[in-house]
Amino acid sequence: MNVDNKNQISKKFNSHKKKVLNVLLIFTTISLVIFALVNYQRGKYLLVGIELVAGVISFMMWYFLKSITNIIHFQRIAFAYVVMFCGFLLFAFWQLDISITAYTFVLLMPFMAHLLLGNNVGLVITAIFICLTGVIFFQSYHTHPIFNDLTGFYNLIVVTMLIWGLAYSYEQANEEAKETLIRMASRDYLTGLYNRTMLNDVFHYKLNKSVRNQQPLSLLVADLDHFKRINDLYGHKTGDQFIKKFAEILQQHSGANSACFRVGGEEFCVILSNTDIERCREIAENIRQATESISLNSDKSSIPVTASIGIVACHNMSCEMSNLLELADQKLYKAKQQGRNQVVG
Repeated sequence: MNVDNKNQISKKFNSHKKKVLNVLLIFTTISLVIFALVNYQRGKYLLVGIELVAGVISFMMWYFLKSITNIIHFQRIAFAYVVMFCGFLLFAFWQLDISITAYTFVLLMPFMAHLLLGNNVGLVITAIFICLTGVIFFQSYHTHPIFNDLTGFYNLIVVTMLIWGLAYSYEQANEEAKETLIRMASRDYLTGLYNRTMLNDVFHYKLNKSVRNQQPLSLLVADLDHFKRINDLYGHKTGDQFIKKFAEILQQHSGANSACFRVGGEEFCVILSNTDIERCREIAENIRQATESISLNSDKSSIPVTASIGIVACHNMSCEMSNLLELADQKLYKAKQQGRNQVVG
């Protein structure tokens, strides 16, 4: 899968992280206000000030998160939140006279970092945070009875590493499940091409990119001729072999900047970036000729197959996928009327 297209599709599967961050920001804001009130009564005014500032920042993040739809903006807010959370804890551990029980918040960091930021960034941030926290903890509590009992000290380390490992493993499984869901939702099971549900999303992504780079964009629609007759005479297994062979031809001839779709039983569509109508016609003709050379044999005889293709070009942002597809279908229908096995556009 093209990396840009993959990122575009992945946006649909990240809404759960936004919901998690939304809950964390609300919880953080409320908790910091409560802690600030408690510490005010205890006379720890520096800590009160830091907690109130962090609470205001958390509230502002929550407010802006509500209107965010861009995944890049979400990632920036998530990163800022995790870094703020780390920085607040490290400063509190280092500079302020706080209870040893406050270190229990350290156990939240692996889950927060990995869930919100993914395994790569989460692993780095968690490693830095835990190492710095360990140094501060040892300097602050090296005379604490826990260091006289190696079993208790080892328990702290084992539990921390276990939680970190669970967070990493969970996010790894989550990423793998997401990849599977993306493939199932976006790909045709037989050919591995995009399915029809992805047509609009990929088209608008490629259209925006083409307009931004001032490049042409073309589209072709192809249909295997007399395909029903092939299924009727030779069986659906043979028909599936033709479908897969034709999908390979589309990918081979359309190039790296294309996106290929199976939009129906024997109907296919290709969106071609940085491709004008003349180059599109050349690609379509190569596909048509390659289709003629498909060689499959049955018990009865060698099976001929051809394809009819309609092509259109898009020149500005006003293009709509539905209109282009309808126009390309008209060209395809004309190719069928004129005898099939040809390119029209």
